[in-house]
Amino acid sequence: DFLTFQKILKTEYEFPEGFPSDAKDLVEKLLVLDHSKRLGASDEGDTYESIRQHPFFEGIDWDNVFEQTPPTISPYLPGGTFEEEYTVPDHLEPGLGKSQLVRLWEWDLCTSRG
Repeated sequence: DFLTFQKILKTEYEFPEGFPSDAKDLVEKLLVLDHSKRLGASDEGDTYESIRQHPFFEGIDWDNVFEQTPPTISPYLPGGTFEEEYTVPDHLEPGLGKSQLVRLWEWDLCTSRG
Protein backbone atom coordinates (compact mmCIF):
# COMPACT_ATOMS: atom_id res chain seq x y z
CA ASP A 1 0.00 0.00 0.00
CA PHE A 2 1.45 3.37 -1.06
CA LEU A 3 0.44 5.23 2.11
CA THR A 4 2.07 2.61 4.31
CA PHE A 5 5.24 2.86 2.22
CA GLN A 6 5.25 6.66 2.61
CA LYS A 7 4.84 6.38 6.38
CA ILE A 8 7.78 4.00 6.56
CA LEU A 9 9.91 6.35 4.46
CA LYS A 10 9.12 9.16 6.90
CA THR A 11 9.41 6.85 9.92
CA GLU A 12 5.81 7.61 10.84
CA TYR A 13 4.67 4.39 12.40
CA GLU A 14 3.12 3.24 15.64
CA PHE A 15 3.27 -0.01 17.51
CA PRO A 16 0.06 -1.58 18.76
CA GLU A 17 -0.46 -1.83 22.50
CA GLY A 18 1.22 -4.93 23.84
CA PHE A 19 3.78 -5.18 21.01
CA PRO A 20 6.84 -6.98 22.47
CA SER A 21 9.44 -4.47 23.68
CA ASP A 22 12.43 -6.36 22.22
CA ALA A 23 10.73 -6.50 18.82
CA LYS A 24 9.87 -2.79 19.03
CA ASP A 25 13.46 -1.90 19.90
CA LEU A 26 14.80 -3.95 16.99
CA VAL A 27 12.39 -2.38 14.49
CA GLU A 28 13.21 1.13 15.73
CA LYS A 29 16.95 0.47 15.36
CA LEU A 30 16.54 -0.91 11.83
CA LEU A 31 14.06 1.65 10.45
CA VAL A 32 16.42 4.62 10.67
CA LEU A 33 16.48 7.00 7.71
CA ASP A 34 20.25 7.58 7.90
CA HIS A 35 21.52 4.17 6.81
CA SER A 36 24.87 4.76 8.50
CA LYS A 37 23.11 4.91 11.90
CA ARG A 38 21.07 1.72 11.53
CA LEU A 39 21.80 -1.25 13.75
CA GLY A 40 24.48 -3.29 12.00
CA ALA A 41 25.69 -0.48 9.74
CA SER A 42 29.06 -0.15 11.43
CA ASP A 43 29.68 -3.89 11.88
CA GLU A 44 32.87 -5.28 10.39
CA GLY A 45 32.50 -8.04 7.82
CA ASP A 46 29.21 -9.58 6.80
CA THR A 47 28.04 -11.28 10.01
CA TYR A 48 26.09 -8.29 11.41
CA GLU A 49 27.11 -9.19 14.94
CA SER A 50 25.28 -6.24 16.53
CA ILE A 51 22.01 -7.47 15.03
CA ARG A 52 22.69 -11.05 16.09
CA GLN A 53 23.40 -9.87 19.64
CA HIS A 54 20.15 -7.90 19.92
CA PRO A 55 17.90 -9.22 22.75
CA PHE A 56 15.17 -10.06 20.19
CA PHE A 57 17.38 -12.89 18.92
CA GLU A 58 18.31 -14.24 22.36
CA GLY A 59 18.64 -18.01 22.26
CA ILE A 60 19.31 -18.25 18.52
CA ASP A 61 22.15 -20.66 17.70
CA TRP A 62 23.50 -18.77 14.70
CA ASP A 63 26.04 -21.49 13.83
CA ASN A 64 23.22 -23.99 13.29
CA VAL A 65 20.34 -21.71 12.33
CA PHE A 66 19.70 -23.51 9.04
CA GLU A 67 19.22 -26.82 10.85
CA GLN A 68 16.78 -25.50 13.47
CA THR A 69 13.04 -25.96 13.39
CA PRO A 70 11.38 -22.60 12.69
CA PRO A 71 9.40 -21.11 15.57
CA THR A 72 5.64 -21.37 15.65
CA ILE A 73 4.09 -18.27 14.13
CA SER A 74 1.10 -16.92 15.98
CA PRO A 75 -0.94 -13.99 14.74
CA TYR A 76 -0.62 -10.84 16.82
CA LEU A 77 -4.05 -9.42 17.49
CA PRO A 78 -4.18 -6.74 20.20
CA GLY A 79 -6.55 -7.83 22.91
CA GLY A 80 -6.92 -11.27 21.41
CA THR A 81 -6.47 -14.43 23.39
CA PHE A 82 -5.84 -17.75 21.77
CA GLU A 83 -6.47 -20.87 23.75
CA GLU A 84 -5.42 -23.07 20.86
CA GLU A 85 -2.22 -22.86 18.86
CA TYR A 86 -2.76 -21.11 15.52
CA THR A 87 -2.24 -23.41 12.54
CA VAL A 88 -2.00 -22.57 8.87
CA PRO A 89 -4.66 -24.37 6.82
CA ASP A 90 -3.29 -27.47 5.07
CA HIS A 91 -4.22 -26.26 1.59
CA LEU A 92 -2.01 -23.13 1.85
CA GLU A 93 1.60 -23.26 0.70
CA PRO A 94 4.34 -20.62 1.05
CA GLY A 95 5.32 -18.48 -1.91
CA LEU A 96 3.51 -17.35 -5.02
CA GLY A 97 3.39 -20.43 -7.18
CA LYS A 98 0.79 -21.21 -9.80
CA SER A 99 -1.86 -22.37 -7.31
CA GLN A 100 -1.48 -19.20 -5.21
CA LEU A 101 -1.75 -16.91 -8.24
CA VAL A 102 -4.81 -18.77 -9.49
CA ARG A 103 -6.38 -18.52 -6.03
CA LEU A 104 -5.54 -14.82 -5.58
CA TRP A 105 -6.13 -13.42 -9.05
CA GLU A 106 -7.66 -16.28 -10.96
CA TRP A 107 -4.60 -16.32 -13.20
CA ASP A 108 -3.64 -19.30 -15.25
CA LEU A 109 0.06 -19.19 -16.13
CA CYS A 110 -0.38 -21.63 -19.00
CA THR A 111 -2.92 -19.58 -20.89
CA SER A 112 -3.19 -15.92 -21.70
CA ARG A 113 -6.30 -13.88 -21.34
CA GLY A 114 -7.02 -11.30 -23.92
